[in-house]
Amino acid sequence: MTLEHEGQTVANSDILIIGTGYFAEIMIGDLAATARGPVRVTIGGRNRERMTWLAQAGNARAAIFGTTATFDTLAVDQSSAETVGEAIAAAAPRVVVQSASLQSPWKVDRLDSAWSKLVAEAGFGMTIAFHALLPSRSARAVKASGADIAFVNTCYPDGVNQVLAASGLPITCGVGNIGIFSSIIEALAPPQQRASVRVLGHHQHLVQWRKPGTERTGAPVRAWIGGEEVEDVDGWTRHVQLPYRDLNAISGAAAVPVLLALAGHGEIRAHVPGPAGLPGGYPVRVDRGRVALDLPDGMTEAEAVAWNRGFEAADGVSVSGDGRVVYSEAAQHALSAYSPDLAAGFHVSEVEAAAAALGELRARLGG
Repeated sequence: MTLEHEGQTVANSDILIIGTGYFAEIMIGDLAATARGPVRVTIGGRNRERMTWLAQAGNARAAIFGTTATFDTLAVDQSSAETVGEAIAAAAPRVVVQSASLQSPWKVDRLDSAWSKLVAEAGFGMTIAFHALLPSRSARAVKASGADIAFVNTCYPDGVNQVLAASGLPITCGVGNIGIFSSIIEALAPPQQRASVRVLGHHQHLVQWRKPGTERTGAPVRAWIGGEEVEDVDGWTRHVQLPYRDLNAISGAAAVPVLLALAGHGEIRAHVPGPAGLPGGYPVRVDRGRVALDLPDGMTEAEAVAWNRGFEAADGVSVSGDGRVVYSEAAQHALSAYSPDLAAGFHVSEVEAAAAALGELRARLGG
């Protein structure tokens, strides 16, 4: 008897996941468990031991659940768009998923350093350059390939996807974030009504849902069931308090149906952040590399975008029509104590320099 094992032949992958962190781990595990047809997933990164284990675990889970998902590994150097392009050429994927960032959100959630305290004061959006750097390299590589590849960014997509779009780079959508709110609300609705749920939500709502329900501030997410808007969605969801890092158990899972649909496994309705570079999260239809808005009846795209933009000041950052990343008044005030240049923001064409300058400040503050 001949036993098969993981190899390095990865051409014609369905999905290339770049990154080996916890979010990627959840996606890999759930892809293995839920794929209803053959799907080839390539796990890309630089930690060979970690990649090997994730591929082995993915293949084992596929065997446990009786699916035909298969997992392989590929070394990916994200030091430039050119080196990422080499990996994309080797994998020839239908979908590229960017799941590696220069700033872990979990390392700023705990106020245990001057850096994390600065982020708390200024808003998570002040770290946007860290989250945009690697996705921008990957998006440039996707664009340079000339292939019809869906590009999905998991790194602060509510803000970063705007940077990519303003830079003229391809961006299909993000995953996670709003998928948490929509799936929790769907779970509260009667089973026969879940398919009709539509939700609007922003990354800032993650910040609020991590607090006890009675301590939340700002407008809540908006939700519709069967075409009728839920009047007291805050009261309906006040008992939910999102945990630390473990919220990826939902966030990463919400990505999986989207990735499978993008790879050609059937059209679905879903919720994603940053579709085509829009701010915040929206209900959408997903099919074969394409994402289209699926808004509640009577709501225009302009109205939905304007509503999501209303949360950017609390998040700490916005992207202007001329491609400038602008920090909120609170973020500017917090950053100006360390660097007036950083507080002034940057143009989307300056992501590399902005990330380097922010990195120097983080190192100085011990983040």
